[in-house]
Amino acid sequence: MKIQEIIDKLIAFHPEVGNPHTCDTVKVGDSNQECTGIVVTCFASIEVIRAAINRNANFIICHEPVFYNHEDDTQWLEGDPVYEVKRQLLEEHGIVIWRDHDHIHGNVRAGSTDGIFYGIMHELGWREYVVGGTQKPLMYEIPETDVKSLAAELMEKLNLTGIRVVGDQNAPVKRVFFCEHVQASRGWKNDGTVPDNEAMKRIRNEGADVMIPFEIVDWTMSAYVRDSCFAGRPKAILEMGHFNVEELGMKCMAKWLPQVIGTELPVSYVQSGDSFSYITR
Repeated sequence: MKIQEIIDKLIAFHPEVGNPHTCDTVKVGDSNQECTGIVVTCFASIEVIRAAINRNANFIICHEPVFYNHEDDTQWLEGDPVYEVKRQLLEEHGIVIWRDHDHIHGNVRAGSTDGIFYGIMHELGWREYVVGGTQKPLMYEIPETDVKSLAAELMEKLNLTGIRVVGDQNAPVKRVFFCEHVQASRGWKNDGTVPDNEAMKRIRNEGADVMIPFEIVDWTMSAYVRDSCFAGRPKAILEMGHFNVEELGMKCMAKWLPQVIGTELPVSYVQSGDSFSYITR
């Protein structure tokens, strides 16, 4: 099966994104070649590309940009030594990379409108804990635990080296809120991020104990959670980073993809790796 046929099947499976400027395009390589294998990942790092080569896979499906900007514009990278190494590696081994971002954030399962968050729910095993339905599962009511125990569970399931904590590490936890890209309200535009004051209202109104953001601003939500602890209402933020959390959506994709494309081609998930390491005192 040609790589372009696989892409076409995926696009047909996903709903229409309604965006003529979608970033879901072939980023590098000839998609008219026969596919030898597929690697699914969050970020197609040089390490992931080498893993695909070792698996004899010439097609990588990634969720995030390949070349360090949303549009994957490479003009500004001409002559850059990092870019040249990556590009040469891809060209030498005939690797094709296609980005699945806008489409997978659409429906991949009945009753779920966001494939990344469906994957997070599925991989954590938290479907029965969803609050408010699975259209876009963001709020969960889990069996009562504490922040440290929850952090340990997430580190295990996400294969992380650590988690940055804001707030009370001993706080009791029942409600967990995946609050997405929390950014400062000042100058906020409707670009898919969540203004911090709206997220903080939801924490208050829906009784969230732990927040899991993709990005966060220290002087807004972080400050609010710290003051909440000082005010006798212990809460915490578990900050793992954008890629580390959304990676679960792509891990799940590797499981449903073979059925969608209807082929015996080998499909494997390669974690793009924990974005962070920690020096602690």
